[in-house]
Amino acid sequence: MGLKEKISIERALERLASFQCRHYKKVIVAALILTVFLGYGATELHFRGNIAKEMPQDLPVFVLQDKIASKFRGEEFMIIAVCLDKETSAKNVPRDIRDPKVIASVVELHERLETEPSIERVQSVAPVFQGGVPDDIEGVKKKLASVPGSESFLNDDFSIMLVYASPIAGLSEEKVKEATDIIQNDIDSITKPAGVTYKITGIAPLIIEVLRLMREDMVFTTLVAAVIIFGLLVLLERSFTKGFLVFLPLIFAVIWTFGTMGFLGIPVSISTVMIGAVIIGLGVEYGIFMVSRYYEERSHGNTTRDALRIAVSNIGASTFGSAATTTAAFFALTLSVMPMIQHLGETLALGIIFCWLAAVVVNPCFIVFEERIEARKLADGLRKWVGKAKKCEIS
Repeated sequence: MGLKEKISIERALERLASFQCRHYKKVIVAALILTVFLGYGATELHFRGNIAKEMPQDLPVFVLQDKIASKFRGEEFMIIAVCLDKETSAKNVPRDIRDPKVIASVVELHERLETEPSIERVQSVAPVFQGGVPDDIEGVKKKLASVPGSESFLNDDFSIMLVYASPIAGLSEEKVKEATDIIQNDIDSITKPAGVTYKITGIAPLIIEVLRLMREDMVFTTLVAAVIIFGLLVLLERSFTKGFLVFLPLIFAVIWTFGTMGFLGIPVSISTVMIGAVIIGLGVEYGIFMVSRYYEERSHGNTTRDALRIAVSNIGASTFGSAATTTAAFFALTLSVMPMIQHLGETLALGIIFCWLAAVVVNPCFIVFEERIEARKLADGLRKWVGKAKKCEIS
């Protein structure tokens, strides 16, 4: 940054400091309104658990994969795994998945799933036994052997049998949850032999589970980072109020970043799920510099206006270069061919910009507001003390 540019930035920030000192309440109200608005945008955040969607979709290999998935609908299948409990010691428990009682329960499940309007197609060994299930396992083996391809539903040691169900609505999160609940209800309704369990799995349920873990991890890591850093700030500043003033820009920055992501449609993926904790860690220095410099100038006898002018112009100009270069580096990630890297660069760049704006534009107004409140409390205390002293003199 050249000398002329730095001087011009400092002059602009000095004018900003004068405006903040005169209209600090208006700036605070505007910041709170913006925070509420972007807080609503944060509720529109889209989570993307399918890593395949974070890959460059225009490359030939991914185009071919999409065609294959569209043709065979492989990703949309939900799998019901019928498993034998090998560890059970109970008697009269099937030891082979081809046991007639297991086959009968699979046939019942298959028929129930076919009647569900949200299930487009069901595949299992059930069609092999349309004429009825044999009474013994040898009869089941003969029927399975007579139909080519039926062995594909069984594993090698005959302890697991698979049932495939394809939801008609595709992979949207709400529809997959709905289909999963329907399948689970049908499983609970059928007659199941002892020692046999039915488990729902597949790509679609796995994506839903990944989305759930991503939400929990994003909230948990952000809260843990916030609590730890806020605690350290209170210890370092030796004041709860000063620690909160340093931490306040981070609250704004996180909410503004998530809200902007929601409105712009930037998804939260595996690469951006930790963005809250990263923003808190990277942006805390701006608030520390601003608050520390302001109170340092006040301790030297400067007025509120002069201390604010010096802190905002000097710290604002110095951190502007740091924020600008860091933001430029993160924006460079948007040139990547990988969408997940692009989204990471966008979110980090937004986070740094909002951290600087919150620390330089909004936070000084809260500093002035807090100081005016403390001054008013002190004045009220002095008036009460003087009033009591006069009463003592008169008495």
